Amino acid sequence: MSTRTDFSTTSSKKSTHKTWRRVRMKQVWMQSYKHDGREHRKWVKLYEVPGEKGIYWIDPDTPVVEADGSEWSSPFPVIYWLHPEKWYNVAILCKETGTGYYCNIASPVEYDDEHHLYRFIDYDVDLIVNEDGVYEVVDEEELTEHAHAMKYPQEILHKIAEATAELVALFEAQEGPFDPEARARWTEAWLEATS
Repeated sequence: MSTRTDFSTTSSKKSTHKTWRRVRMKQVWMQSYKHDGREHRKWVKLYEVPGEKGIYWIDPDTPVVEADGSEWSSPFPVIYWLHPEKWYNVAILCKETGTGYYCNIASPVEYDDEHHLYRFIDYDVDLIVNEDGVYEVVDEEELTEHAHAMKYPQEILHKIAEATAELVALFEAQEGPFDPEARARWTEAWLEATS
């Protein structure tokens, strides 16, 4: 029995069409590591937003797997912003009450085409922005601890500091992934592609 036939036996014609379209879209997964090579976190299903380079959609309730095997998920959609030259990546939290952001300071993402996999090294520090636009840089103590334990090179520490400052500046200027119109534009592109 074909995948499409399976969907049609359990769904309405309209929702079958949406699911079938999504199956044909580019799907990737993402794995983060720590500096010493240990696995850190895994995102198991991201969909490329058509026509938007480096923008990925994560459906609500999609599992995220921690290194210890525990899982969690977001009850709202997440738009993931990835750039191959930036020392950070940004999760745009599409809540009904507003837009929040969770920004990882991390090595530039690398893409493994054979496995449809993005990889990056998580460098501890995060920038968190709540729906009211209040931001906080967190986990600096973790950075200090890991930098000592894993012997981060000075060049890496410099990149971490630069990336943190750049993210704060982008947020304050409301540019890049923080552009107030970006969430609406990327959401619209996704909905158009899946309707």
